[in-house]
Amino acid sequence: MQETTAENSTALNADPQSFARFDLKHNHGSGSEMRDPRSSMLYWYPKIKDLPIPQPRTEILESQAPQEAWYAFLEGASAPINIEDLKETCRRMGYPLFLRTDQASAKHHWKDTCYVSAESRLEANLYRLIDLNLAADIIGLTIRALVVREYIPMLNLFTAFYGDMPVNPEIRCFIREGLIQCYHWYWIEDATVNPSVPNWREILDNYRSENFATDLLAVRKFARIVVDKFKDDGFWSVDFCKSKAGQWILIDMAEGERSWHPECRFKGEGK
Repeated sequence: MQETTAENSTALNADPQSFARFDLKHNHGSGSEMRDPRSSMLYWYPKIKDLPIPQPRTEILESQAPQEAWYAFLEGASAPINIEDLKETCRRMGYPLFLRTDQASAKHHWKDTCYVSAESRLEANLYRLIDLNLAADIIGLTIRALVVREYIPMLNLFTAFYGDMPVNPEIRCFIREGLIQCYHWYWIEDATVNPSVPNWREILDNYRSENFATDLLAVRKFARIVVDKFKDDGFWSVDFCKSKAGQWILIDMAEGERSWHPECRFKGEGK
């Protein structure tokens, strides 16, 4: 088992002062063609939501608006999704909550994007979340939905990155054609910036050395269930995070080719 790092889009890890401001003609054209459709939660979440695996409660608000409408939102236009519907969905879910698009959460900016502590923070976090989604991968991610998820307190080891993001025990596994190919710890030292404690490396090392065997057994059990569901559906990364209560939670998936993968004998296979 090797280590890996955070969300795969460089712009999602960008300096907090950088903002997405693009010429639509040069970056998205008509906005009618969806990028990364299989990595969208609209594709993979319906396949896993009823599996016997711990997951956050989730509500998805789809948008039929063209991509240009999200850019216009950043310039002061009305949101391409009904804000009152969003607020009502968030109230049902309960604060604090986890907010993302169908494509990404910009989680490195945590308290300013995906972690919404109260309704008074919702619209500001939404703006920053959209801003960073549209800055990702140079030409931006295609947004087709907002996703409101239950906030599950995780086993926080320390905080880091630009928004005091909790760094928790996380494991990413790669699956392909009915097989689990490999497992990796999600955070690596070279990817960690602005840690909240000076001995954060020691904290990570101690946790991993003390919990490797039991954590891997727990994750493997759930990963096998996902494998059975996706055995004829290509190459995927599957991310699990350990909760404060000690339970491993399935938190994310993406196409394997688009997911950060550290050096191992399976990296690049099938490309």
